[in-house]
Amino acid sequence: MMKKLLYLLLIVPFISNAQFWTEKATTFATASRGVNCISIVDANTVWVKAYDGSGAAVQTIKEYARSTDGGNTWTSGTMNLGIGTGGLGIGNITAVSGTTAWISAFPATGNLGGIWKTTDGGTTWTKQTTASFNTGTDSFTNWVHFFDANNGVCQGDPAGGYFEIYTTSNGGTTWTRVPSANIPLPQATGEFGITNLFEVAGGTIWFGTDTGRLYKSTNMGLNWTVSATPSTNLGADTFSFKDANNGIILTASGNLYKSTDAGTTWTQQAFSGPIYTGDITYIPGTTRLVCTGAATGASGSAYSLDDGLTWIGVDSVQHNDVVFLNTTTGFTGGFNTSATVGGISKYTGTVLPTQSFEAAGFSVYPNPVNDSFTIQNRNNIAISGLTISDINGRTVKTLNVNAIENQINISDLNSGVYFLNIASDNGSATKKIIKN
Repeated sequence: MMKKLLYLLLIVPFISNAQFWTEKATTFATASRGVNCISIVDANTVWVKAYDGSGAAVQTIKEYARSTDGGNTWTSGTMNLGIGTGGLGIGNITAVSGTTAWISAFPATGNLGGIWKTTDGGTTWTKQTTASFNTGTDSFTNWVHFFDANNGVCQGDPAGGYFEIYTTSNGGTTWTRVPSANIPLPQATGEFGITNLFEVAGGTIWFGTDTGRLYKSTNMGLNWTVSATPSTNLGADTFSFKDANNGIILTASGNLYKSTDAGTTWTQQAFSGPIYTGDITYIPGTTRLVCTGAATGASGSAYSLDDGLTWIGVDSVQHNDVVFLNTTTGFTGGFNTSATVGGISKYTGTVLPTQSFEAAGFSVYPNPVNDSFTIQNRNNIAISGLTISDINGRTVKTLNVNAIENQINISDLNSGVYFLNIASDNGSATKKIIKN
């Protein structure tokens, strides 16, 4: 079954804001190589995969680029997957260091796909055969993701009557297929997944389908639930989650929907300003969003500081995938014109960073905490949301607040490190809390 990326047009006004992206050269030798998958490891290490952006729609491109200096310079290479793999296309790339990464490969023509791993920076790639993706002719690999060097999950279309999903806890040395009892059945209409269509927040992961349904796992892929969304095809639309509960869907027709319950229910949002429907991403844990577009007549990028209510245009340049690690590290894919010109843009602006906790006017005491702590709101800032998350990004408490001072009881939490997240009219702020 062949799946096509859909492009729809949306005409939006241009608002200049030049100090946002700085274009860098991906060093792909062939012109019009687009970047449509970005894996940010840390502030220094980034991997991307290429695709054919020339219009010829060649689906068997197997090229990657890697940066270890924060995206300033790049080294590109070819994924040599072995004899008989010429008909494979690359779904996505996920990395955990400057040397170790995995790719998903799908059968563009004939071959069975699967998962390949490199531990030498992309020089060699080895297939991880226990993620077999060979149940039958329906087998189709969509994506792979690693939460850390050991724990990963990969997803494919329904094969044998249920979605083909594998998990690993040893870096992919062995993969185990998730049993059908742990995964809601696909719809009878022939529902399938989409290459590189998934979102991650801590240990929670979501993937979308061509029917607009959203599958979710809160334990790194071992068990799944499913919910409907306002989308009729999440392969044509785009979505992002800023944490384990709060997410956003941007449809190809330009409608915006928000969820505060991990994707179970969605509410349409009114917004102002230009919006681009190619891709959308939250800066994790904040109210900041960036959207991009690469379609003819709808190319550009824009950002929002208030959860998507107001959008500010950046440019009218073609942008593909957009990913942010935090408020200072982010990238968007483009198209190169040569080995030395273009292909990716690095965020170099100043509009996205949030204030420090103290600078925003909030303080917390005592810290470390025994049973309760107090949040002091020195500037009487209107607070729109307050949560506590664990070190894996999972929300463990959602709290009610008043304007000036709040005493928060966390006696029910285990000892450990937590993060207090405050969303306010002045932006967001985060404070590390140590529970004794």
